[in-house]
Amino acid sequence: MKKIMEKAKRVSICGCGWLGLPLAKHLQQAGYETFGSKQTQEGVDGLVKQGIKGAVVSLPLQKEGHSAALNAFLTADVMVLNVPPGRQTTSADEYRAKIISLSEAAKAAGCQRLIFISTTSVYGDMEGEITELTIPDPVTESGRVHVELEQQLRQVWGDELVVLRLAGLIGPERHPVKFLAGRQGITNGGAPVNLVHLDDVLFAVEAIIARWPAKTTLHLSAPQHPSRQVYYREMARLAGLALPEFQPGGEQGKWVNASATVQILGLNWRYGDLMALAPEL
Repeated sequence: MKKIMEKAKRVSICGCGWLGLPLAKHLQQAGYETFGSKQTQEGVDGLVKQGIKGAVVSLPLQKEGHSAALNAFLTADVMVLNVPPGRQTTSADEYRAKIISLSEAAKAAGCQRLIFISTTSVYGDMEGEITELTIPDPVTESGRVHVELEQQLRQVWGDELVVLRLAGLIGPERHPVKFLAGRQGITNGGAPVNLVHLDDVLFAVEAIIARWPAKTTLHLSAPQHPSRQVYYREMARLAGLALPEFQPGGEQGKWVNASATVQILGLNWRYGDLMALAPEL
């Protein structure tokens, strides 16, 4: 049976980068008291200048000697764990240790609920429609460690954990077309794209916090899945970049159907039509 918790008021976001910082601002505007984390005091000072309370969080966390700011960060009603492996993480074991140390510290400090930002790469090279009920089958180290972490966190948090698997992220100054423009012979031009805009993610996380759904493994990808060739050539044209050239293949590739998540969270797509949105480079 799920525990009854009063409406969440304090939300901590571990990882205030491209996704986490806009999320902190979004939740603050929605009326939540938000706390953010950075790896340095200089980074925390930058958060404070933007009106966000912050704490230095260096992972893996030590079990003792926490600062007052870190203790406040750990005792939130809801923690959003938004820590991708990143370039500085040298191995899956190191990444796993970082996430588990933060989970343990938050649990010990009395944090009530956890949202783990995962990835649709857990579905690997599957073909066809992918739903929230699809069993993961990762093929990359990142995909495998995310599946393992989802399972380990579930054992600790139970229904007080929501896993949100995100498709490829696009938004301000972030779009794959930057790296594909002008390239030749790109494989799998017929494969469906699975992308989601930053703004849709922000509203999804807000809805999770407000509703805390009974279904606690969700995923998010825009409902439109044009082929890589069609999509990226059009995005390059809209951005004034050299058109990429693709080879055929991948037509049976996976496409992530997030309609159940959208219904559960009561979402309205802001950027569901991927073809209509020019890259924000």
